[in-house]
Amino acid sequence: MEQLVRAAIAGQQEAFEQLAETEKSKLLAKAYSYVGNKEDASDIVQETLLQAYKSIHQLKEAKYFSTWLFKILIRQCYAFLRQKKRTLVIQTDLIQQQITAHEQPAAYEFVHEALSSLRKDYQTVLVLFYFYDFPVREIASLLDKPINTVKMHLHRGRNQLKKQLEQQMNLPVTEKEVIYMLKEQLAQSALNFVSIPQDYQLFVEDYSNEQAKFIWATDELDNEIGVTLDQNGKLIELTRLPSTNGIHATIEQQQSIAEQFLSSHYAEALDYLSLSQVSQKEEETRFLYEQYAGGSPLASYTTKISVSKYGEMIDFKYGGYTKTPPAFPAQLAGEEAILQQLHKAPWKLSLKYLTTDIYSVPNQGLYPVYESPIVYHSFNAMTGQPAFEHEPEEPGTFIPFPNTAAVEKLATIEDIIGVLEGMVKLREVEIDENTLVAVWRGKDWQAPKDKTMESLLLDRMEDTVKAKVDKHSGKLKEFMWFKERKGELDFSFEACRDIACAFIATYFDEYIPFLQLQIEEPSFNGVNCAFFTFLLYAGQDLQIEGERFYVGVNRTTGFIDIFWSPRMDLDELQSFEASTIQPFEQVKSALQKVEPFLQWSKTYNEHDSDDVLEYKLGLRGTKEQVVGIDARTGELIVSCI
Repeated sequence: MEQLVRAAIAGQQEAFEQLAETEKSKLLAKAYSYVGNKEDASDIVQETLLQAYKSIHQLKEAKYFSTWLFKILIRQCYAFLRQKKRTLVIQTDLIQQQITAHEQPAAYEFVHEALSSLRKDYQTVLVLFYFYDFPVREIASLLDKPINTVKMHLHRGRNQLKKQLEQQMNLPVTEKEVIYMLKEQLAQSALNFVSIPQDYQLFVEDYSNEQAKFIWATDELDNEIGVTLDQNGKLIELTRLPSTNGIHATIEQQQSIAEQFLSSHYAEALDYLSLSQVSQKEEETRFLYEQYAGGSPLASYTTKISVSKYGEMIDFKYGGYTKTPPAFPAQLAGEEAILQQLHKAPWKLSLKYLTTDIYSVPNQGLYPVYESPIVYHSFNAMTGQPAFEHEPEEPGTFIPFPNTAAVEKLATIEDIIGVLEGMVKLREVEIDENTLVAVWRGKDWQAPKDKTMESLLLDRMEDTVKAKVDKHSGKLKEFMWFKERKGELDFSFEACRDIACAFIATYFDEYIPFLQLQIEEPSFNGVNCAFFTFLLYAGQDLQIEGERFYVGVNRTTGFIDIFWSPRMDLDELQSFEASTIQPFEQVKSALQKVEPFLQWSKTYNEHDSDDVLEYKLGLRGTKEQVVGIDARTGELIVSCI
């Protein structure tokens, strides 16, 4: 089990999928015990696994995987329940009348001040219990405290807060009134930071994750204005619209504006944070501030500030600081020991489709790349040993594209993806110079009444079908149903595979000579769809990493619910020349440009987290993440983001 966890931490998707299958039944049972509905429980488990997959690299203690996973599940369950139960009845009119009658127009202003004056442990349990509806037993689990201790903190904190408010307002205050005032104060505070244009509306008003998040935008959610506050009303994130004209500010002036803004909200911040990076763009300059310990940045304390070319603070993301940074180790492993591992590591040839916005390549296209997992490793700064051992991936099984007859082509995009009668097109937007996205939904669908982030996502996605279409050729690129479709049929896994092959043979037959089908154990994995992957290959039977057709066939309807196509045009496949690839021995000298650098990372265990100093590998001078070596030119390829 722990070997699988370490492999998943190292980035092996197959290992994570095996872990997910092992844990899924237990997760479903736990989720069902909370929400009481099989379909909802299944959705919660899927979201839990998605969140775990995104953050598993942060888990350094493999033995705590199950505990860590179940904590994610519990949080997802309560997020779901909060959304379902966000109908708390609060006597708003009565509160307003009381405040007005007693001439306390600034009543909300001292609510958060009163909360912040309480002991930290009292604050925490009050917020978890009243804001986020966590029961006492779960608060005890999350905080790793006895249940009786949580009950005591809740009782004492509630009494102290209520007493302070009654003294300030000179009238009795109920618990519901206290919670209302806390939230109302956050909403009013958010408006102090932004100016909202008349054609904007409030899309998100979300009190969760110990924060208050507000987002204003146009109907198309373009050019968002956003404010995020902590539970005490302190600014965490801010996004504002820039002006379209004005006097240009110098970089020095922009930096001064950034630091004045930071200091105005966190007076001591610049005593602990140092400017580490300046990124100048045409319309704005971004300043990155980090906290250092022993000359190396701490992973958890980063603040990003963007100032427009006209000297306006337009983007702010505060990461905090610590007054007790970790101690720097007395002795370090030599950098030479790290470099030796780099040069001895196995390197393999692969093909990658790289874009200029993400990678240091001159043009977007297909590149032969020598790569090794070693470049993504972390090394313990004191021992020089990898933070995890990389286990080689098990090679998959592939066969040439099956000999499959095409079926009759359907005339329209709507017919191809199966848009139903009674569905209407919600929107069609251009996401880049080549791609349109269209969205359909049933006209009778009812939007959520609240403004949580969950509701915004539901409003944009639930019960929809989304499609991407090439703007110039009109050809389908991908589509996905976010509406469950159930029928009376019961296709076998093999029959579903035939449907997937026939779809590609009908609409993308020109790709067939370059495709191989990945053979997997026939399984529906507890869902109504069977999924099939058709990998793209070019010269010398080299697989093109990440480029594939992916098809999900609904076994109860025989329809396709998910379809993704490669980003690559056929011309790029046909023009690829394997003869230009050089042997690794002739290009490995590029590794001389790679160097180790020190960086603090967070390690997480069952109850706590620690700062650990590690070596990372990056491009000398810039520390940019190395992706591999261009097998044609011998140049290092690095990630630009």
